[in-house]
Amino acid sequence: MSDDTDTLKERDAPEWDLWDDYRGYDVHPVRVAQLQQLDLESMPEDARVWVMDDYFPEVTIWREGETLVCEIQEHLYTKFWQHRFSAYAFAEAMERAVYRLAHEGHPFANPSRDDDDVHIFVRWRLQLPSATDPAQVAESIKAASDLVWCRADSILEDSDSVLVLGKDTGPALDQLKRIADKLRELGYYPYIIKDQPDKLGESVVQKVMRYALSSRFVLIENTEPSGHLYEIPHVTKAAECVTVVLQQEGKGATWMFEDAYERHKHWHRVTYTPDELEAAVAEAAAWAERFVTDFTDHQVAILPWLADD
Repeated sequence: MSDDTDTLKERDAPEWDLWDDYRGYDVHPVRVAQLQQLDLESMPEDARVWVMDDYFPEVTIWREGETLVCEIQEHLYTKFWQHRFSAYAFAEAMERAVYRLAHEGHPFANPSRDDDDVHIFVRWRLQLPSATDPAQVAESIKAASDLVWCRADSILEDSDSVLVLGKDTGPALDQLKRIADKLRELGYYPYIIKDQPDKLGESVVQKVMRYALSSRFVLIENTEPSGHLYEIPHVTKAAECVTVVLQQEGKGATWMFEDAYERHKHWHRVTYTPDELEAAVAEAAAWAERFVTDFTDHQVAILPWLADD
């Protein structure tokens, strides 16, 4: 009789009682095998599943409506860090990787970083449908972590910096800063040449070329005339840097380069209205990325020493 009563109690117990262990501040971590047994679609919104396991990123999972939010946390311990780049540089690159990947369509959001002496914590969110099978949730978390690590490596190895040129005095400088802010949001390292330190014995053009040649692409605000008109032939024509020119509709610093956009494939212009500057920057970055990808594919196809790789 007691066994039947116990069974009846279990059958009649409200479903949320099953989640009591995942509420409050005294939540204990579970392993991946336990995560895969949970009915995450029915998880109450005030519950939290904290996952810690070997060879698996630390993650906290909760539900918001029909979305599972998986907050991944990577712990970089500087005392035992062995990557060729510093842990601080890598942590910043991981943040930028999340921005870049989110912009490319991956379900990532909210990257953040905390530095606590020798400990660095990088966090971001992976968002999945709440109906996702728990085993697939675990696979997606691991894949998201690996993807961000690989992209951070790529950012540091291949340089995801962008040189921003244009008039850099008065209100025009504010425009350049808006452009730089949007590039940061997209996950790039923007450089406004005026803000970079000078080297004794180096000319202005040499300084510009140094940053241009180490950048993924160059972005030039060309609405008003300035010293960038002297820099364009060196950066875009001589050095063949991938270049996007931003220019307000109906305005422009010069007619001198108008026919160059048709002659040179690596040079592109995007026009914009003042309230659409950020959208124009995103369009410029997307074009530059497509060009770099297409040109890389072309090189691999026609250059035998690259095809062999």
